[in-house]
Amino acid sequence: MTEAEFKEQAKLCGIELSDKQLASFAVYASLLAEWNEKMNLTAITEAPEVYEKHFLDCLVPAKKFSFEGKSLLDLGSGAGFPGMAIAIAFPNCKVSLLDSTEKKFSFLKEVKEKLGLENVSFCLGRAEEFTQGRGKYDVVTARGFAALRVFVEVGAPLAKVGGTLIALKGGKADEELAEAKGIISKTSLTLSDRLSLTLPCGEKREVLYFKKKEKTPGRFPRSWGEIKNHKI
Repeated sequence: MTEAEFKEQAKLCGIELSDKQLASFAVYASLLAEWNEKMNLTAITEAPEVYEKHFLDCLVPAKKFSFEGKSLLDLGSGAGFPGMAIAIAFPNCKVSLLDSTEKKFSFLKEVKEKLGLENVSFCLGRAEEFTQGRGKYDVVTARGFAALRVFVEVGAPLAKVGGTLIALKGGKADEELAEAKGIISKTSLTLSDRLSLTLPCGEKREVLYFKKKEKTPGRFPRSWGEIKNHKI
């Protein structure tokens, strides 16, 4: 995917990217390839694939959700997906990137500095232990973080009542939804919308949107061992 094609695809998501924003994505792609030689950030480093399978993939949730003016927490942000891409596309969205691997923040901090992103902050730690973020965010996102049932359990407590959880998934969303059915209801969430699409390269994507109806019970999230070993 070329930069021009990326701009057109973003427009189909309701996002009008300026020349400055396109330049920021180009720098991001360059830094990703450079830093990937030092640490394992992604298997995808060629610019055409980065634009489609990373950048565009991160922006498609905007087809059914407005990030404007929201506070967003991105769980297990890794190389910054989707949080950093959303921060570039939506300068009025305050994005917090949460990850337990400090060395990845070295990369993300350089991206922030080079792009002058004042709307990005960093939280080092594990999602299930991030008590200071409880009930704080308008939207909680995750892409490649964990199984849906895990994301729901650790993400729901961090969203405000009336807030939204957005899970970016591949082609097995139905299986993950079935597995997560119990924890979805117990954490006061409801599946409010869903987006099924195919990227231009032919890969299937599913975006699941959950609305937080009321305060999540205090017993959630459980410890990581319980979350991983005991399904609800």
